[in-house]
Amino acid sequence: MAMKETPKPFVKEVIIENFMSYEYARIPLKKGVNIVCGPNGSGKSSILLAIAVALGQTYTERARKLSDLIRHGKEMARVTVVFDNKPMNKARPIPNWRKDDFIVTRYLRRDGQYWHEINYRTTTKTEVKRILSRMGLNPDNMLIIMHQNTIEQFAVVQPEERLKMIEEAVGLSGYREKIIESREKLQAILGEEQTVKNLLEKANENLQQWEEEYRRLIVKRELEERKKKLTIELAWAKATNQEKLVSRLEAKLRDLKGEEGRLKRIIEETVEEIREKEEETLKLNKKIESKYTKLIHLEKELTKNRVMLKILETIEKLNRHIKGLVMDELRGVIDGRGRIEVEAEEVKSEIETVFSEIVKLKRDLEEERNRYVDLKVKEAVSRLKMEMVLSEKGNTEKELRKAKIDLMKLIDEASALGKKIYTERKIMEISDDIKMVNAQLAALKDVTPEVEKIYFNYRDLIEDLKRKAELIAENREKAVEELRSRENVWRRKLSELLGKVGETYREILTSLNAVGDVKLVNLKDVETAGIELLIGFRGSKPMILDPYIQSGGERTVGTMCFLLALQQHIKSPLRAVDEFDVHMDPRNREVILKHLLSMMEKKGAQYIVITPNQLLEVNEETHVIVVQNMRGSSKVSVVS
Repeated sequence: MAMKETPKPFVKEVIIENFMSYEYARIPLKKGVNIVCGPNGSGKSSILLAIAVALGQTYTERARKLSDLIRHGKEMARVTVVFDNKPMNKARPIPNWRKDDFIVTRYLRRDGQYWHEINYRTTTKTEVKRILSRMGLNPDNMLIIMHQNTIEQFAVVQPEERLKMIEEAVGLSGYREKIIESREKLQAILGEEQTVKNLLEKANENLQQWEEEYRRLIVKRELEERKKKLTIELAWAKATNQEKLVSRLEAKLRDLKGEEGRLKRIIEETVEEIREKEEETLKLNKKIESKYTKLIHLEKELTKNRVMLKILETIEKLNRHIKGLVMDELRGVIDGRGRIEVEAEEVKSEIETVFSEIVKLKRDLEEERNRYVDLKVKEAVSRLKMEMVLSEKGNTEKELRKAKIDLMKLIDEASALGKKIYTERKIMEISDDIKMVNAQLAALKDVTPEVEKIYFNYRDLIEDLKRKAELIAENREKAVEELRSRENVWRRKLSELLGKVGETYREILTSLNAVGDVKLVNLKDVETAGIELLIGFRGSKPMILDPYIQSGGERTVGTMCFLLALQQHIKSPLRAVDEFDVHMDPRNREVILKHLLSMMEKKGAQYIVITPNQLLEVNEETHVIVVQNMRGSSKVSVVS
């Protein structure tokens, strides 16, 4: 990916204080080639180590304690790297810093504490490395800062680690990072897809379980609905029965009122008849009394006549004794007797007639009395019936009032339950149905309303998971395509880079009477992909650069040839190499140095080369720094 060319900063000065063999030194540096030379043990490598420590290199921290780098007898050391940040082409190399100098300092204390400063303000190591990363400067990459023996180490580094260092150095690590990002994204999507799949399977299992519970809930609701309808039906059936009871009581009350009227009329008629019978009886009694008076009178008359007859009989008897009665008087007496006898017979006949009439009247009176008694009995019975009717009527009225109150209550209760239902079923039949429904509901008492929510939640969850699975599948396809595309770009970029580097590598080897090549291996997999260096000397077949095959000098030459071929592609503004010519014979050292200087001049970056040997081929633009150790303290001088 092409990027806009921006000004590159360079290190203008390194300040060392109480660091290793240095008490205090200021080492000026320039763009282009900076060669640090001096005898062994003079402190040349300490300059590069100071730069690396100041910039936060970590491998030195793993190799030894930072406190071991403090000069003997001192409690604290300080190393500073000053970058030139003056504007170039109207832009500063480090755009976020508005000062001409960008100063990175690291303090080391004997007690193990250390910290960074940027432009004299305390900061974190992470912040320092973040800013350096923007410059393309990673002090941990051995292709950028190569300490003593680093060239040897590069030869034995695993091909995949070697490729990572190269990618970072030339600015292609972003492609790897994007591939890793895409892989992680794909792995995350695959993990998410598997998670969703597992969740979907689990949700389906749970749904099947809850589906059965939901069916039971539906049955329970249907039973509850049926119970509700039956309860309404029962309530209205009770109200209907009560209505019928009220109707019956009203009919009974009407009948009782009718019976009351009828009995009242009977009583009234009977009372009237009794009154009439009483009058008739009174009349008959009067008639009988009159007849008895007449009978008494007649009997008196009869008695009188009988007395007269007795008297006459006595007179007759006397007359027989008395001879001197006059015949006329006697005849008169005899005539009076006849008349009295006649009158007596008449009175007797009238008495019989009157007696017969009395008997008849008494018979009539008896009949009237019997009728009167019957009427009185009838009246009494009617009044008794009336009392019973009135009592029953009162009870019925009370019962009717209560029945109507109960009816209103039942209607209110039924209305509260639901609309009126007309049913012909008996209450017992409805009650039996309710009992049966209650028994069925009892078997479903463990089913709660939450079942529906859980069931639909699982169903919705499954639908959501299905949609999510579809979306994840789409994202997976996109991620696969994105990964494939990024891998293709990465492979293409690497192939283009290694094609150019390989060509230069072979040219440099040719100048050393050697052959070789740069080979990409396992390019299908970004994790295992690597770079192998092949080299052959004196007409031998190129072999993979390996510590067990080539000699130390051959490995150094092969590695330096590759690093020289790679230089024009490295993005870092600073490159440094310590004692590159170790193990080289004079001829190879001369050829490598020429190529090194040539490459450095072409690129226009800043190079720091540390060597213990004399340099005969440097040009006027080469900045030469000479280091000497005087009485245990390293001193620096610049050769103009």
